[in-house]
Amino acid sequence: MTLVKQKAINKLLDQRSFASLMAVYERNYRLLAQLLPDLDQLPDALTSRVAGSLDLHLEVLERCKYTTSLRLTYYFPVNDDEHVADPDLTIKIYHDACQAEAMACRDRGFMPVEHHSGNKQPFIDCRWESNLFVEKWLRYSIDQGHIFSQERYDRNHVSISNTCVNFI
Repeated sequence: MTLVKQKAINKLLDQRSFASLMAVYERNYRLLAQLLPDLDQLPDALTSRVAGSLDLHLEVLERCKYTTSLRLTYYFPVNDDEHVADPDLTIKIYHDACQAEAMACRDRGFMPVEHHSGNKQPFIDCRWESNLFVEKWLRYSIDQGHIFSQERYDRNHVSISNTCVNFI
């Protein structure tokens, strides 16, 4: 990427506009495509295990023609028989727009501020914070070596047959 292009991107990010938020959604989509290259072929619940890292859990909540909703989380032990999901993200993937948006995190939700017709900025700020977190966490998970792929699944299981829409 050229220095001029990077400066233009940084300027957009500083503005926290709706248009630049959509660019964050596009980056999240690309990162999910790396983490979930075979989403359309995988079962609805999987765990990615990487030596030296926490297990990453995937649950597909809904598969539709143009969208997929999923949950990604780690489970941290609280005691011998209890675990807490954190960050416990719900993400919606928009296949036709090539975007992915954080919808909620944990029980309280990542975006507690409601949208009011007069002032859109608190709504946009909440979306910014949550989706920038998602971007960083997805990058971290990929850097750790996590991936939900057909090849990795086939190594650990006999076979699957799952008819779904294409991810990309």
